[in-house]
Amino acid sequence: MQMMPRIDAPTIAEHREATWRRLRAGFLRAVDEEGYGALTLASIARHAGIARNTIYNYAPTKDALLVAVVRAEAEPFVAALIDECATLDDPEERLALVVRRQLAALAPGVPGISVVNALGDMLPDDVSASLAACFAPVFAVVTGIVEQGIAAGLFRPVPDVGRLVERMVGVVQAGRRAVAAGESPEQIAAETADFLLGGLRGRADGPRRGS
Repeated sequence: MQMMPRIDAPTIAEHREATWRRLRAGFLRAVDEEGYGALTLASIARHAGIARNTIYNYAPTKDALLVAVVRAEAEPFVAALIDECATLDDPEERLALVVRRQLAALAPGVPGISVVNALGDMLPDDVSASLAACFAPVFAVVTGIVEQGIAAGLFRPVPDVGRLVERMVGVVQAGRRAVAAGESPEQIAAETADFLLGGLRGRADGPRRGS
């Protein structure tokens, strides 16, 4: 007769969730201590305090586990960011908030999504795309902010808002690299927000200044 696995929670679902939390925490510790490139599923299991075969219940490969962990860590961050943005009416304040929150969350030593700082350019394109998709709601928020600013006459009109936001993401990524290198997240966030807002304003306020 096949024996049921021993569980450390009142239900199997709760046991699975508890194991997943341990796996996520162990994965983040492993990346921090060993670097992503050197990781194996065996070392991840050791940091998590679980059997290696248990990992296959959650992800088939290291890259798949990375995506699953980043998605799980990003979801509450993105939800909180969206809720906080909803409390602000001014598009400039909302954009500055998004920049500050992103760079603060990605600072070295901050548990969670800062794990992306350890990845470099070592990931296959499909994995990179899956990681980017974890933050797609932030992209949508920034798009809405830009559209709101344009409609209010605060930002200059552009022919393709989506393309502009993609370029803005590149600026924030440059800020992320600076923060990962040890520069102050607050200082880099302020500089990044000022740079982005300066570009967005462009000539939008020109006519009003002469009136």
